Amino acid sequence: MSPEKKLLTRRTFLKTAGAAAAGAAAAACAAPAPAPAPTAAPEPKVEPTPVPAEPAVKGGPLEVGVFQEEGPWFDVTKELGDQFEKDFPGTKIKYTFANTASDSARSLRWEAGDPLDLDTGRWNNQAATTWDWVDNGFVLDLTPYLEEPLPSGEKWMDTYAPITRSFAVDQRPDSATKGKWFGVPQTIVLMLMHYNQRAFDDMGVEPAKTWEEFQTLCATINEKGADIGMKPICVSGPTFYYTCHWWDRMVQRYVGREGVEKVLFGDGYVRDDPGFLKAAKEIEKLVTNDWLMEGYEGSDFTAAQALFFQGKAAMIHMGTWLVSEMADVIPDDFVVGTFDFPTVADGKGNQESMFGTSHIFSIPNPEKSTSHEVNVPLAVEFLKRFTGREHTAERARRVGNISPNTNVESPPKLPGVGKLVDAAAGGELILYYYGVHWDTALTDAWMVPTQALFLKKIGAEEMLEQIDANLDQYRATAG
Repeated sequence: MSPEKKLLTRRTFLKTAGAAAAGAAAAACAAPAPAPAPTAAPEPKVEPTPVPAEPAVKGGPLEVGVFQEEGPWFDVTKELGDQFEKDFPGTKIKYTFANTASDSARSLRWEAGDPLDLDTGRWNNQAATTWDWVDNGFVLDLTPYLEEPLPSGEKWMDTYAPITRSFAVDQRPDSATKGKWFGVPQTIVLMLMHYNQRAFDDMGVEPAKTWEEFQTLCATINEKGADIGMKPICVSGPTFYYTCHWWDRMVQRYVGREGVEKVLFGDGYVRDDPGFLKAAKEIEKLVTNDWLMEGYEGSDFTAAQALFFQGKAAMIHMGTWLVSEMADVIPDDFVVGTFDFPTVADGKGNQESMFGTSHIFSIPNPEKSTSHEVNVPLAVEFLKRFTGREHTAERARRVGNISPNTNVESPPKLPGVGKLVDAAAGGELILYYYGVHWDTALTDAWMVPTQALFLKKIGAEEMLEQIDANLDQYRATAG
């Protein structure tokens, strides 16, 4: 980390969204040495009296970021926290909402010296929008703790699946902190097509591998589902985050990762590559062919997702957090199938690429916290439990999260997802949204026009024009 503080620029702030002291060293007082004998015999060696060490972990206040503040995911997390408070007397956990809607507010807190003790979104190796938090010394280097053995004898870092390291470990080519861990994974997420397995069986249809097959699939469901009020695709809201991932995936297929990132994080424009227009026109077909769920225009994302589980749509493209987020409304007999986003025949991108992440939880650098003293040992112990095999296996069973650990079974609510996780580990796994969701202004520039397309307010060409105009404004104001 840089030894001196670097002020965050406006561009840095828009990208929001030293290990702690180890404990007092043992001191000892040696007894006075006896006077030398006349024969000059060697002096007897007096061992220092050991001083009792301070307890390794002391209880105290701990503010923990949570993805949900109620429901099954929070319940299982709170159960862990309640036991943690008992095991470390004096501990009191405060749970703070730490999801997309609070990213900007939490970033302000970190910069003001009032960070959460455990927070997500401060670091992701694939997200350039988070790198400044590490480069400016806001995030604690957890590497020394992860190298230590657990009671099982294995190193803490070795309990995590290799797929998570592309997100948790600094792998930037020119980084001064390359190879360091600035957080640990809490779950694995894949962006996938989720579908109603029973509806597919009843209609005699199969998941699509290519975009051509997908269009045929949508047309078939649109026809066969008419009598039961089922449309092919559920769109969440359409909240622009959830319209944009259709765009993100399609431009990766047509343009390729490098070409997309040149526009997002470089000086390129979507008008520079005809692949962007091809992608936009294909996405537009979802709207013009009437393949979207009835009433999606007026539903918020929670209501829309609930309607998917009530049989109003056969498919939804979403992160694998879907089943945990909606656990309260999923019927007991509902079987969720999954398949990856379809490939395109004439695309320049890697057609085997998948999108996802591993949500990384970090601890703040105590030197940057002015509001309170960060209890690093206590925070580390909580992370060991929160991201360890026992708890993540419980979340997999109860709410459908995919564990980031080795030797933990896939969630029973997502049958078959294990094969897709294996495929992602063996190929290219791209951070979903390319990490722009941690940069508020870039989010608006890139994502919002996709919402207008899904709401039938603009067409494909106008969407591209708006994105380029937004990028000009973003670059001018961000510096």
